[in-house]
Amino acid sequence: MPFPLAQHIIATGEDAIAPLVTLAIDTELLIGAEPRCYTPIHALRLLGEVDSLDAIAPLIHAPIPAAPNQAIEKRTAIWDGELPQVIARIGAAAYEPLVTLLDDEHTSNIGHHRVAIALAYLSVAQPELTDQIVTTLEGRLTSADTDRNASVALALANMGVDRSYTVVMQAYKDGHLAKDAVQPGPLRQLLLSKSNARLRCVTHPLDERYAHHPLTPTN
Repeated sequence: MPFPLAQHIIATGEDAIAPLVTLAIDTELLIGAEPRCYTPIHALRLLGEVDSLDAIAPLIHAPIPAAPNQAIEKRTAIWDGELPQVIARIGAAAYEPLVTLLDDEHTSNIGHHRVAIALAYLSVAQPELTDQIVTTLEGRLTSADTDRNASVALALANMGVDRSYTVVMQAYKDGHLAKDAVQPGPLRQLLLSKSNARLRCVTHPLDERYAHHPLTPTN
């Protein structure tokens, strides 16, 4: 993505949002040939610079294709890993739409996981929301869906909030978390780390995002 082109798209403002969303969720492009295969990632990253609540639901619900080889798997991993960050970069206004999607039974388990992780990233993008986000996530550890509960536990663990240790480990002990999705050892380690450094990538502006997260080993 040439930076002058990126700046031009960002400067377009609201008019750029719908086309960027369309390209960002066209994830079948990820399994195609270079350089077109990077289009969804470029579009996703640009969405992180043009705050739009309208982008949240389409991104959360977007499918992701199976990766037939390691090169394509890397692209899909970059796309899926940065999606929650892009949403969190919208700021405090993203909180309510995310909670709505978190509680929506029509949100797929994959989408639910993205929402939970986006809330974790939001606690770094908007630190003043941390207590509210922790309370929200803790209150959703014991639903009937153990896979969803596991995603919530992982979000709390990545936030490194040691106050959540007791409630998360109790949920695990009581069988509320899918044991094939989370293990107690890593949960303990993350919860007691008192660090959210692993979530700091959400603060990277566009140029730093390309510098820290290159799309290929050579760029």
